[in-house]
Amino acid sequence: MYWFRRPPYLRWAAAALLIIMAAWMDLRPQPTSLQPFAAADLDPGTVLDDMMIEWRSVPIGLLPPLDDPRGVVLRRVTAGEPLVPSVLSTERVPTPAGWWTMEVKLPAGAVPGQEVQLILLPSGPDDDPRSVPGLVIAPPPTHPDPLAIEPEPGLVAVPEDLAMVAAAAIADGRVSTILGAVYG
Repeated sequence: MYWFRRPPYLRWAAAALLIIMAAWMDLRPQPTSLQPFAAADLDPGTVLDDMMIEWRSVPIGLLPPLDDPRGVVLRRVTAGEPLVPSVLSTERVPTPAGWWTMEVKLPAGAVPGQEVQLILLPSGPDDDPRSVPGLVIAPPPTHPDPLAIEPEPGLVAVPEDLAMVAAAAIADGRVSTILGAVYG
């Protein structure tokens, strides 16, 4: 008789297994990796140490990998911002004693330790251009942020007695930078 047929246990088991696998695929935890984030606000030229870094778990592939966040901060970083390769420079020369470091747009090809001249353009019609010697401390990142509107600046040290004049001209956008010989 037809009604004494066995129930389709294998079909039910296959359907249940399929539902369980789909639920597991949907609800499983996403693979993560530890990435460095800034623990506090960091100014350009800051040399990173362990107290300035907070490690957070983020999904794999969300941020570019940075296994060893050592180096110098090239631009202002706010607390909680991820530390990515475009923010750090591992190549840096020390700032000479009595000199001040500031952010300046640098020509392509600038290297740490290279001499520069900051040409301060006149602020008025009766002023003459002025030249301030400098030293490249850290060049702009080699892999700049693709979403940045302007190219990222590098760090240049200038003598203390000319730092205020140079900083004012940089703030006004009246600086042109030319490269010289590599230092030392």
